[in-house]
Amino acid sequence: MHRLRGVVVTGALTAVVSVVAAGPAVAAKGGNSDNAHACQQGGHEHRFEAETGRPFKNAGDCTSHGALGGASSLLVLTNPSYPCQTNPMATCWGAISGSGLDAGTQWMAFVSGGHNLGLIVAEALPQNGDVSTRLQVPCNQDLTPLEAVALTAGDQPSDILSAPVNSPCG
Repeated sequence: MHRLRGVVVTGALTAVVSVVAAGPAVAAKGGNSDNAHACQQGGHEHRFEAETGRPFKNAGDCTSHGALGGASSLLVLTNPSYPCQTNPMATCWGAISGSGLDAGTQWMAFVSGGHNLGLIVAEALPQNGDVSTRLQVPCNQDLTPLEAVALTAGDQPSDILSAPVNSPCG
């Protein structure tokens, strides 16, 4: 009985030492729980690997990348409508959000179809790698669908392209 107790105590001590020693090793890998959490509940759909620009296949792919210390970039266009600043009687639409972008390069939103194909409707430099702004696209013009393009902030910046959005103006 004493021998069994000695084996159990030795095993328990070995397990405790392993956990204590592994803690700093796991932390040294640079896990990024904020990026991993951002991937959940559909958050992966507009995220890209910052290092390569590759879109994530699913939430698990995105979460795993963040948990292993990888950074992610986000680029999303939405189609809310709101009063235009230049003409309070008109309605504008479009907003862009992004994070983990290369702060030294320009992002742009452009028409990706129809007879205005390629027309740039907004562009700017991300502030600190982030962007969040209304695009001021008037409803009375055929400027749909829109897409946005930007560069990731990885070691080798890569182009990332948002999913297209259509005007909510009908």
